Amino acid sequence: MRECSTERKIRRAPGGRFRRFAAAASLVLLASGTFGCQKLVDQFKAKQLIRKGNAYFKEQLYEDALKTYEQAMKLDPNEVRIQKFVAMANMALYNPGSTHEKDELALANAIKYFKSYLAAKPEDEKAAKYLVTTYMNARKYDEAIDYFKDWLTKHPADKQAVQTVAMLYAKKGDFEKSMEWQEKEAQLDPTNAEVFYTMGVTCWDKAYNAPPEELTPEARRAIVDRGMKALEKANSLRTDYFEAMLYINLMYREYAKLESDPGKKEQLLASATEWQKKALDARARVMQKQREEAAAKNPLEAL
Repeated sequence: MRECSTERKIRRAPGGRFRRFAAAASLVLLASGTFGCQKLVDQFKAKQLIRKGNAYFKEQLYEDALKTYEQAMKLDPNEVRIQKFVAMANMALYNPGSTHEKDELALANAIKYFKSYLAAKPEDEKAAKYLVTTYMNARKYDEAIDYFKDWLTKHPADKQAVQTVAMLYAKKGDFEKSMEWQEKEAQLDPTNAEVFYTMGVTCWDKAYNAPPEELTPEARRAIVDRGMKALEKANSLRTDYFEAMLYINLMYREYAKLESDPGKKEQLLASATEWQKKALDARARVMQKQREEAAAKNPLEAL
């Protein structure tokens, strides 16, 4: 077997040179070993600091918690969890609506570290919700929408993300975009009654609250039609869905507002009253069932 050039040099080198080479190699190994030990020590210290920071956080001493988390992050920059803790501490320090430099910095850091953490831990739903809350507290709806749209390019079947975008557009006051995304959610989750219920409620809210100058009677009727269709779908997907029934009642009252014929108006209001009664009866059945289930688990609940 042929020797490598280094092996030949070591074998042929005079004793002094070999000893010097061996000593240098030992120093390299010692240095690497020392570095490894120091890394372990730093990781251990970082964990201690995280626990200390968590204790501060529980006591609502957020500034102390943030300083402690930042110290831990310097010691162990590869520990992804610390980014979440730093983000949460900044989120707690942020005063919604404030434009003070201190609050603006806390807001920017909360968003920065939540996004960084979620890039590494995308399955953490709580962290994603915290990020949404941070965006909403700051009324940064467009930034939040952009974040989740980007997320959906990689995870197009994420129903929660689609729902979040729809909700953000609703918060922003963009009815059409909100409905567009709610319909996308319905396509992803076609048997979920709550999806269609939310669509119906969104339409009722628009029809009920939009001033006359914003919507023509025809446009308002189209929204009511759209909402009624969604509520009827929701009601068909869940037994005794009294919340959906109540909104069907309210939709009939919106139809009545748009009707000029007194006879037809009266019929629509009668239908509204009928659905209101159905909703109350269904609610009574649901409450009774809940009481029976609670009593089965704990007989004292029946007393």
